[in-house]
Amino acid sequence: MIMKTAKFNKGQSVVVTTKSGKVKGTISSVDMNVCTFETEYSVDYLKEGKIWTMIDVPARAIELA
Repeated sequence: MIMKTAKFNKGQSVVVTTKSGKVKGTISSVDMNVCTFETEYSVDYLKEGKIWTMIDVPARAIELA
């Protein structure tokens, strides 16, 4: 099994590109997909005054804010 290093760290401010546009948020966790061995991220963001979490976000959809 090959472990990849995380491109982003917990607590970093990022911008996620989604189908509906860009979302500003913060990395809340770093995980590994056990099927593909790809690093995936959870990103917390503010929407309508509440904190929401996007899960299983691939690194290719994230850039630093």
